[in-house]
Amino acid sequence: MNDFLDTELNTDRCRLRPWRMEDIPLISPVANTREISWNTSFRFPHPFDEAAAERLVYWSRDGAGEDKWQFAVLFDGKLAGGCGTIRGTDVEAHTARVGYWIAPAHWGQGLATEVVGELVRFMRDRTAVEQLTATCFGWNPASRRVLDKTGFRQEGLRQGVVRKWGKLTDLWIYGLLL
Repeated sequence: MNDFLDTELNTDRCRLRPWRMEDIPLISPVANTREISWNTSFRFPHPFDEAAAERLVYWSRDGAGEDKWQFAVLFDGKLAGGCGTIRGTDVEAHTARVGYWIAPAHWGQGLATEVVGELVRFMRDRTAVEQLTATCFGWNPASRRVLDKTGFRQEGLRQGVVRKWGKLTDLWIYGLLL
């Protein structure tokens, strides 16, 4: 693999590093909540079992540092979430899509803002990506605040396009030029 797998980023309170094989048994106890899954795509399942954790780690390492930049988020030395980007394809290969999740025990503490801010700095300073895109569901105003605080600007709103567990909501679309 490349240098990316040795990357370590630090914020005031968190450490971000690429996912490791030894993370697999640690992910499910943190990620297996309806609260996280409710605010993410179906690729983040509920229940989030060890098989899902294994898929996450293997997926994150395929193309790591070239088309994917995926990080485990550690707070006080313990897994608290994840964040990362995936490069766009074809005519959008100069862009990347941002995603992040934080364990509910850490919600409301500003960790997501801290982590996404550091992810933006990393993408700006250490990759050739020129623009970031992020989306969030209408029922998740906290995620919109994270994006606003980290420099993203709302670029669109698709009304009623998200259907999850029998409920409909809007999809907020954000962008950031690096």
